[in-house]
Amino acid sequence: MTPSHLFKAPLRASVAGAAIAAGLMAATTASAQTELRLHTFVGPSHIIFTNILEPLAEQIEEASGGELTLTLYPSMQLGGGAPQLIRQAQEGTVDMVFSLPGYTSPQFPRTQMMELPGLSEDGVASTELMWELLENDYLNPEFDGLRVLALWAADDAGLYTSETPIRTMEDIEGMILRSPSAAQAGQIEKLGGTPVAMPITELYPQLERGVIDGAMVPFTTILDFRMYEVANYFTLTGPIFGRSQFTVVMNEDSYNSLSEEHQAIIDDLTGIELSRQATQVYLDRADESVEFVRNDPDKEVIEFSEEEQARVLDTLSPIYAEWVEEMDAQGIDGRAMLAVAGIELD
Repeated sequence: MTPSHLFKAPLRASVAGAAIAAGLMAATTASAQTELRLHTFVGPSHIIFTNILEPLAEQIEEASGGELTLTLYPSMQLGGGAPQLIRQAQEGTVDMVFSLPGYTSPQFPRTQMMELPGLSEDGVASTELMWELLENDYLNPEFDGLRVLALWAADDAGLYTSETPIRTMEDIEGMILRSPSAAQAGQIEKLGGTPVAMPITELYPQLERGVIDGAMVPFTTILDFRMYEVANYFTLTGPIFGRSQFTVVMNEDSYNSLSEEHQAIIDDLTGIELSRQATQVYLDRADESVEFVRNDPDKEVIEFSEEEQARVLDTLSPIYAEWVEEMDAQGIDGRAMLAVAGIELD
């Protein structure tokens, strides 16, 4: 046996051993890394995507030293429609979603209390109220199989139209208006309009084609969904129509599968503080959107007076008793929930 033969066998064994060790190290590293996937209907330029979701992903990765990552999938990239997002999280198709409870209103009758007319003075008060209800177990049944990472309300729901301005509540009569939820659809009906349910992603083409006359919607959408291109009249109505709710929820099994350390990171970066941040993002964006159309000479911004707001609220006031009756029929103590909000019905 030549000297070269003497060295070949140990060399092959050494190379094989190194390969096995490298493979084991790669497997260990892979198992130490966990990727969470968040799916949403908004695009990558939406204010919540850029100001809340992207920073959250960065903070999770930094806090975990890269062991835990959050990959964002905007614009329904993983398939389905916006109303299916909550179910996707519940079924574990994805780990997290950002969506609106109002897109599947029958699943969230308690949460929809936020859309009662004149319930709260602004989005901040609505967000605080929702967390009080959540932490006292009033809302929990609606989030079965989910962990609520953020839950917040936005700016006041307003009205915008393409052809005919809304200056008083009588102008709503006969109009076909997009409604963001079943609760707000009921308000449109009370005022003589015809509500049409649709996700915000479908609103632009429907307005553009004249299929509908306008929409009840938070004014952040003016910029975030370019509605200034298809709407011409923007009516600031004040807090009379309630507010849409927004949420980031996580599949409970996905959360439970994380290490205690990684669960703690999620807990620290989410909850009521993240919800407050998201509320403020929306309020600031709404102000920016209104200012944008105010400065456009081809657009008109209309504001309901306090007297007009009072007239609308008086017309919508029976909705409270109707809502309590609906809750009673579902075995839900609506009066107790309203009492948390400081409202006692006769």
